Amino acid sequence: MSEEKKLKTGITTGTAATAAAKGALIKILKGVIPDKVDVVLPDKRILEIPLILKNDMVGVKKWSGDDPDVTDGIEIFAKVDFTKDDGVVQIKGGEGVGVATKPGLQIKVGEAAINPAPRRMIEENLKPLLPEGVGVKVTIIVPDGLKIAEKTFNSRLGIVGGISIIGTTGIVKPMSLEALIQTIKCEIDVLLASKVKDIWLVPGNIGEKCLKVFMDIETVIVSNYFEDALSYLRERQVEKVGIAGHPGKIAKLAMGYFNTHSKNSPQANSYIKNVLNVDDDFNTVEEICDKYCFDKIAEEVSKKVKERYGFSKVNVILFDMKCRLVGKFYD
Repeated sequence: MSEEKKLKTGITTGTAATAAAKGALIKILKGVIPDKVDVVLPDKRILEIPLILKNDMVGVKKWSGDDPDVTDGIEIFAKVDFTKDDGVVQIKGGEGVGVATKPGLQIKVGEAAINPAPRRMIEENLKPLLPEGVGVKVTIIVPDGLKIAEKTFNSRLGIVGGISIIGTTGIVKPMSLEALIQTIKCEIDVLLASKVKDIWLVPGNIGEKCLKVFMDIETVIVSNYFEDALSYLRERQVEKVGIAGHPGKIAKLAMGYFNTHSKNSPQANSYIKNVLNVDDDFNTVEEICDKYCFDKIAEEVSKKVKERYGFSKVNVILFDMKCRLVGKFYD
């Protein structure tokens, strides 16, 4: 039997933009462009990123490893100009970087679609290089960004003119579906073997982080695969389960969609507005989180999960992107 192929990791658009910005700053400071730059990731690991030079701009050719991604191979550049703001790193979007036109996102209306984590990465990697008494304005440029954005959901979110610069860890870690499901089952097995009585399912790292703000509890990250995780828990004769996450994702369970990937399920906006009797015109679920209580949504999720899988108790906690509690239901 041949050994299973080890899947290759990639880098996020945020990491590529950070490397491009660092390379562009070095070009100004030293008059030369290194072949590679070291980028400090959010977890403080260091990644070496190759640079490219085109039209006198320093950039990076992004790679996604074995993860399917429309931005694989895209070129991301940075332009750096000195300012008089001592130690300040301003970050702007140029050609091919989208702009937010509707509220409810992690960025404000009118701002470039460069998410908070990549902004922090750029700041933290450039500040140590700044001469005393100066700051910099960094402009991120993606020549093919507008074309690539047509293959994303950006327009539905009100992001126009290009792609988003995103990524919370800096690294893209691909996994085959089969390997991912087996990992979820293995994690459940380990918790049950450790006599853990309260198992909580969360979609990802943000869900896990937010849940731990409210309680010290064991979690299983299931991505979009609630169907597989919940079915396996029942197979293991578990009677009680917890589910936590952002209502934009978790409400899909109440709608009957237990694979919550956008390819397999519709957005939850309309369902949430109907259940909560929301008349106002909101662009995203995050906006609704600012003004409404989601206890009813949490209760509907609990009912649907119990109905489908036969659990005796299903507790649900919902929170927004700032980890604020917006809804709960306890059996």
